[in-house]
This record gives sequence, C-alpha cells and structure tokens, in this order.
Amino acid sequence: MTRTRIHTGAPWEARYGYCRAVRAGNQVFVTGTVALNADGSPFAPGDHGAQAARALEIIEGALNEAGAKMSDVVRTRMFVVGMSPEAQDAIGAAHRAVFADFPPATSMIGVAAFVDPAFVVEIEADAVVD
Repeated sequence: MTRTRIHTGAPWEARYGYCRAVRAGNQVFVTGTVALNADGSPFAPGDHGAQAARALEIIEGALNEAGAKMSDVVRTRMFVVGMSPEAQDAIGAAHRAVFADFPPATSMIGVAAFVDPAFVVEIEADAVVD
C-alpha cells in the first residue's frame, strides 16, 4: 500500500518525529492540529472558537494536499482545555460551520494542557476518499 506523508513545517514535526497527515490507500489521517499563525506562533490565544476554526483550516489544507476534502472526513476528535459550556458551544459552532452538510463521527474531550498554554483546542481528523 502506498503511503504519502504531508509535512507543514510546524516546529514540532521535526522535533517529535511526526507529520501533519498520512495518506494510506484511500484513508487520510490528520494528526492533532492546533491553531497556528503562518509564522508558527499561536493563533488567537485562549479563544476556543477562533482556534477551532483555524485548526480546521489547517486540517483542510493537509487533506487537500493528500487528495482529500473536508466532505471526506468520517471522524474528528476535539481536545479542549477549559471545557466550559461556552467553550463547548464556540468549538461546536466552528465544527458545525465546516461539517453541517456532512457531519462526521466526533468526540470532544477535556484535557489538562497542550505544548503551549496559549493553545486551548487541538483537533484530529480521519478521512476516507472514495
């Protein structure tokens, strides 16, 4: 089976030995994705909704590079620091804005922290390309 690895240049990829996404056959697996600016700095520190939307944009770019699209996503996992009802609603709204017409299976999981305290959301996605 052919595997294609997608790298975005995020500082942690080389440091920790992973890539943004891997396509294996007709499946694409996108790693946990936080909200980064183009320069690698945290995007919208502490803003759950804005970070979820930005992480989904980065995921879309990785999927496109792997020959997939957001409508191919079959599962997402959303990891959240500060799981307040307001945070859940903001993240859910960002997720719904992308996936309303083709909702994947998903989980929203509360966690203690990420690699930088400015990050409050990290999202993974799995896709199946027809």
